[in-house]
Amino acid sequence: MDDLINLFNILSDKTRLRILLLLIKNELCVCEIFAALDMSQPRVSRQLAILKHSRIIKDRRVGKWIYYSIDDNEYTRLLKDIFPILQGWLKNDKEYLNDKSMLSKISELKVNCELTLSGGDNDGR
Repeated sequence: MDDLINLFNILSDKTRLRILLLLIKNELCVCEIFAALDMSQPRVSRQLAILKHSRIIKDRRVGKWIYYSIDDNEYTRLLKDIFPILQGWLKNDKEYLNDKSMLSKISELKVNCELTLSGGDNDGR
């Protein structure tokens, strides 16, 4: 029961819940998270630290970048059962829909930048 209470305490914070909803199907860099949420980096980083300490998310470093994703453990398996319910409840929530829209735009920009940097967007020059 203590794990369940801890899980609901974590979900009771709006910023942490918004972060988790972004990470459901995505591994994201901290810059993508704070841009999608339109929040300051320190505020997002503080909530990411709480989620990481609670074993809900994990991180990996690639050069200067830190990427976050939902951890896969016995604790988060409970959480993954709740995600579809949360998404159903929030399907008409303006903030949730805006977060998803912003993440989609950021992902598009990221793909376009990667194509440009790799030379995939040039015209053969």
